[in-house]
Amino acid sequence: MLIPLVPGDLAPGSPVLAELAQLYAGNAAFHRLSGEFGPDPETVSPAEVAGALSGELAMPGVEVLLVRVSHPEAAPDAATEQGGAVEDGGEPLAGVVALLDTHPVDGFPWIGLLMVDARRQGRGLGRDVAEEVHERLRRAGRPGVRLAVLVNNPAALAFWSRLDYTEIDRRPDLQAGRDCVVMHRDL
Repeated sequence: MLIPLVPGDLAPGSPVLAELAQLYAGNAAFHRLSGEFGPDPETVSPAEVAGALSGELAMPGVEVLLVRVSHPEAAPDAATEQGGAVEDGGEPLAGVVALLDTHPVDGFPWIGLLMVDARRQGRGLGRDVAEEVHERLRRAGRPGVRLAVLVNNPAALAFWSRLDYTEIDRRPDLQAGRDCVVMHRDL
């Protein structure tokens, strides 16, 4: 289900970039909360998405993973519904995850982003993706994982709490100074 994003996926005209742009535009409500992509995040361009994800990939120890759904019954085929491309294997893009291997201050891996296609939310896909990330980290011998949730995003706070994450701190994020709840989960 998790496939590493490679820089070529972000090239202009790439079918993966087209899928990512649809994913980001479909999650405009989240981007409004985060302040990303201006006042009209539903019109985010492929170039803006490529810029954001290229920035993630450029950070040492960050891996961006594409979420592809192989079972049609798990979610609708969003790419087909919107006339978008479906990358190799015919599995539609269902989400994206950014994972920092080791935070320079606390030494824990961090989930920097977990975004699921908005039309697939509430069906267990986000939970499945998070559990797959947890399993990857367990196999790597990691004792726990952390993330930060925007204070103004109660739905995300509830989601991560249901997955046994607990609040360990509140502080502004390093990139934009937004108020965040830092959460931890033992693995």
